[in-house]
Amino acid sequence: MKLIMTTALIAIIPGLISNCIAYYKVSQSFREETGTNKLQYLNQTINAIEMVLNRIKDNSNQLALNRSFQNFERFPGGSYYEELQGEISPENLSSLYAYLEAKKNSLDTINMFRMSNEFVDSVYFYDAGKQLVLTSENDGSNLQFPFGAFYDLGWYEAGKKSAEIATLMDTRIAKQRRGPDKHLLSVIYKTGKGDNALIINLNASAIYEKIINKLARTDEIYVVSREGNLLFHSNPAYLHQPVNRILPDKQEIAGHAGFFTDRIQDEQELVCFSASSLLSWTFVSVSDMKALAKGTTSIKQTIVLSALLLVVLSVVLAYLSSLRLYKPVTRLKALIGWEAGHRAEDGDEFGTIGHYMRSALHERDYYKGKLEESMPIQREQFKAVLLRRHHMSLEEIEAKIHYLHLGIDTRDLVVMALSVDAQGERNTAREEDANLTEDLLKLQVQDLLSRNPVLSTPYYVVEAEENLLALVLARRGMDEEQVLTLARQLLKQINGELNHSYSIGIGSACATVKELPQSYEEALEALKYRILYGSGDVLSFGEIQFDQTSRFHYPKLKEEQLLGYLKTARVEEAIQAFDEFVSDINAQKNNLHYKQIQPVFVQLLTVIIYSLNQLGVNWRTVWQKEANPYQELLDQESLSQIVRWFHQLIRLTAAYLEGEWNAKGNQHITRVIEILERDYSQPLSLSSVAEQVNLNPAYISRLFKQIKGEPFVDYLKKVRIEKSKELLLQSSMKIGEAGKEVGYSHSYYFIKVFKEEVGLTPGEFKRLYGS
Repeated sequence: MKLIMTTALIAIIPGLISNCIAYYKVSQSFREETGTNKLQYLNQTINAIEMVLNRIKDNSNQLALNRSFQNFERFPGGSYYEELQGEISPENLSSLYAYLEAKKNSLDTINMFRMSNEFVDSVYFYDAGKQLVLTSENDGSNLQFPFGAFYDLGWYEAGKKSAEIATLMDTRIAKQRRGPDKHLLSVIYKTGKGDNALIINLNASAIYEKIINKLARTDEIYVVSREGNLLFHSNPAYLHQPVNRILPDKQEIAGHAGFFTDRIQDEQELVCFSASSLLSWTFVSVSDMKALAKGTTSIKQTIVLSALLLVVLSVVLAYLSSLRLYKPVTRLKALIGWEAGHRAEDGDEFGTIGHYMRSALHERDYYKGKLEESMPIQREQFKAVLLRRHHMSLEEIEAKIHYLHLGIDTRDLVVMALSVDAQGERNTAREEDANLTEDLLKLQVQDLLSRNPVLSTPYYVVEAEENLLALVLARRGMDEEQVLTLARQLLKQINGELNHSYSIGIGSACATVKELPQSYEEALEALKYRILYGSGDVLSFGEIQFDQTSRFHYPKLKEEQLLGYLKTARVEEAIQAFDEFVSDINAQKNNLHYKQIQPVFVQLLTVIIYSLNQLGVNWRTVWQKEANPYQELLDQESLSQIVRWFHQLIRLTAAYLEGEWNAKGNQHITRVIEILERDYSQPLSLSSVAEQVNLNPAYISRLFKQIKGEPFVDYLKKVRIEKSKELLLQSSMKIGEAGKEVGYSHSYYFIKVFKEEVGLTPGEFKRLYGS
């Protein structure tokens, strides 16, 4: 119990104290931040009010200086014309007309001023010399009153006492000519001529709603005068009452700035206030602390709940800990497979656990050694991957090279493909040792390269394909001619020492290791020309390409189409593809001489012979002659002769391959039909069946139609419909079930296909032929 209580107290007290301190600081910071934000809002409101009133004053000054207004105010004998009554003499008519025109223009100017600002309710012009008042009302009317008979004189005393040009009065309740009294804010602007003044009456209610209280609908905002009376308030009953009526007497806020919290009308409120030096008013914001303090209330609840939860958890954990001090040892024993009745080694459980840990470390070291042993294999595999098309970035390749500890360059490389063309007499005695001989030859070549003084730059060797080694060499500044010289020196030494016929194909230079696949493919392409140039030589991809300055583009796509048709024995399509190949050559013949055209067709012939070799077909067997086909091609004297020669070549090749395919075709189609008869209920397709028989789908489609006389899809449809007939007649299956059984998952589609094939729906067929 002491352990439990001590643990609980140690866990609870520091956290509780820190939580209480944090709550106090958060609450205090919250009040300060809220008060500061409210003050910022009040100051923004003050700025907005001051801007509006300053704009009114500026506009009043412009009005007083307006020529039309001054013409009327300073019109000579204005009082005389105002007092004229009865019949007017002819000599006064023109002057009177000018006076009235000046008065009209002045009133128009006053009207424009009133409409220029949304807060201007009305404008008075008091002319002390004439003892009259001109008004511009908010209903658009213009009236003139004798001063003594004017309905609203609440501004007069303030204007008379003030010595300033512009005087801002406190808000007032002003009488109206018609209708109820209004809450107005008046600005008195003296025009400079005697006691004449413009009285601009602003709508105080509109100012309160649109400026003062616009952004703080949840707060109570009001304005206090210098004397401490309320000038603006949401409740009209409080207007022009002392502020102490709604705020505690002990708080002096008029003319000051700050904030405090206090209980007002039984509610905890945050009172913020800020004074305007220009207006001599104090703006006050009263916020409900209960609404503002929801966040801190939730913090308080969280502290209490967390403290209670911490008490419970601490007690439970302390109790469990006191009972299960031995639990870690138990877990370790379970981890090592300790069984009941097992005797401890080295005297106790810890000795046994230590023995187990030593065994685990030993096992880790064992597998680490295995990983090190596998590193050479991983290195060889990675070097082979660099020659194939991949999606690794240069950074990923360099990271992998670093991980595998491969000391190879990643920039300025070239690939040489070293191929075994023919074996010497001493390695051809026993056919069963062929594979062993190939491996020995590769080892011999690698050994020869490792001790060859010619190779002074870094390189590595990859066993790329059967009878083929790839040598990736860092050029280190060597140009193309130097690389060729180096390759010839290597080939001369290899052919001389190993008593074999080797050839080397060289690809283009690689700026980075990412370009190795392209260079490797080019090296293989160069090796194809052994058929043309003979074995035992160095063949550079750059040398067999056309001069780049000729602007000739070899039609590679047409070549691939021709080979595809030729391999599937489609003679007409192959001839058409060849003719398109020739059309591309004709389109560029202005860039080529006939002697430059010949190598194009030599390259095409080389590719055809190479493709036949890949299919395991000897070109002499196909063309039934011993003559050199290259010599025959070079003997043709015009492009038309070359075309006729290739047409004959294509027909002979297609005829031979078609005969080979037909011999095997029946076997392939028999296998296909077996699959259809067996797996008709599965989702079969031409591609899936072709994959099972390891053949090209296009070849299967053409072969099927040729042998069976109908397309693959139609034959599969017939097999399924025949099977469905048996199910409908020999079982109690429903139509949908029978359709699914033969591979049609949707009933409506099964019914549609059945009717197309049989002429009846499945239901009609079953009723007609069923028992």
